Amino acid sequence: MTRTAKLLLVPILLLQILVFTFVARHRFIDGDEGHYLLASRLVLMHQRPYLDFFYNQAPLLPYVYALWMKCTEVSWTSAKLFSALLTALLGTLLYAHVCRQTRNWVAGLSAAVLFAASTLVFAWFPVVKPFSLAALFLFSAYVVVSRLSAESSPWLIAAGGLLFGLSVDTRSYLLLLTPVLLWWIFRNSSTRTRLASILWFLGGFTVAMVPCLYLFISSPDAFLFNNLGYHAIRTDAGLMGMWPEKFVVVLMLFLGGQEGNGLQWSILAFVSLGFIFSMPSRSYPPRLAFQIAVILGIISLLPTPTMPQYFCFCVPFLVVSAVCVVNDLLVNLESRRGRLLVAAACVCVLGIYVAASANDFRKYLITGDGIPGVRWARDKGGWKQQSVLEVSQALDQIANPGEMVASFWPGYVFQTKATPFPGFENDFALPVSEKLTSQQRARYHIVSPAEVESNFAAHVPRIVVLGNENLYMKQVMGDTAKSLLRADGYTVVRSIGDTSIYVCCAKP
Repeated sequence: MTRTAKLLLVPILLLQILVFTFVARHRFIDGDEGHYLLASRLVLMHQRPYLDFFYNQAPLLPYVYALWMKCTEVSWTSAKLFSALLTALLGTLLYAHVCRQTRNWVAGLSAAVLFAASTLVFAWFPVVKPFSLAALFLFSAYVVVSRLSAESSPWLIAAGGLLFGLSVDTRSYLLLLTPVLLWWIFRNSSTRTRLASILWFLGGFTVAMVPCLYLFISSPDAFLFNNLGYHAIRTDAGLMGMWPEKFVVVLMLFLGGQEGNGLQWSILAFVSLGFIFSMPSRSYPPRLAFQIAVILGIISLLPTPTMPQYFCFCVPFLVVSAVCVVNDLLVNLESRRGRLLVAAACVCVLGIYVAASANDFRKYLITGDGIPGVRWARDKGGWKQQSVLEVSQALDQIANPGEMVASFWPGYVFQTKATPFPGFENDFALPVSEKLTSQQRARYHIVSPAEVESNFAAHVPRIVVLGNENLYMKQVMGDTAKSLLRADGYTVVRSIGDTSIYVCCAKP
């Protein structure tokens, strides 16, 4: 890195922290944040995912967020600040990598701007979901692996494997990137050290897999169901199906849609695709970045249903490949006039790219139009942090410390003194419950609608919260929950927007 690039490192980090913190605090809450945060709090209470409660993702995120909240506080604000910090660290690492690769601080600054202005980045990284944490680990692994040579230290190679393993611990399907990284290591190691380099990388990866191995050994059945089995029965299309829908998602990426930004994606993808293979060196790191982006795009299509937000993983790698190849083309131009024209064109494209995010910025922070979950809500304000905190504060006034509360959206229980009623830790469990046997439900900590009905009839638990349910929950319960609660003697004691707190009987 040049001296100027090093001097800009701290200001760029601070600016990105400010930008992503602002987004994190004002963006509409994503429905999935509720169960991720509650899982993190349960880990703080010494419970284990899969073994003590249903958790339908790889296990690392709740442990990392639990550690952060143990050092700060258990709150929405703290968790969202952590997500913003992770995103800012990723953007700063991207800046430093591009500066080192191009030896040009302007290229690094352009990469940071492209990253921060990307709709798929500011909309999905500064939220409490696996994206920012997994992307930071994965991009760090890429940076390490892309710098490997025949003289690299074995410990550096192991560090790359460790970082990649941590990304897989956070988002399990990233495991499918293993062949890409191993091939790069094989090709960039000397004949004498190839096998040793691969083994060091796999050794670091294995160390990172220890938490997964522990949870798998503790209960192979529960581990496999939470990570694979649930996703296979989540829809009637199986683990990888609904291919027409996947084709539509690809079209939305390039043409634009409610969650992404077609213009931004097209600029990054076509610039990278158009120039990356014109670079002569097979060991050109941006070529690896482009390969990872392509494979990530294919991997992101596999889950069913496929969401445009999954493709946010691709953005940092597309930014690297696009910026680096354009910089190299500029450097290689012999004509000064040609360089000026290309530079002017790049400035125009950068301006268009940034301007294209203005409407999306307004949508995710102000209007809520087109945002998953929020766009179907009658009261969009209910998905703002302040509204959620009002419900949580009301719960603390009604419930005794440690009392169990059945909230159909886990986010309301997270920042309270109450504990979630068993089976209500994750709002994605109930919709698949009737596809399981009673023994399986007991083993995976899932309750069925019939069990919910019998609990309400027995006035267990005393407090129930309805509001902010996800689409799958609404399809299963609909207005049934309200009818059941009224029929069983529950009454509404507090309403905040479209969210109601029901109570039955006197305090125990």
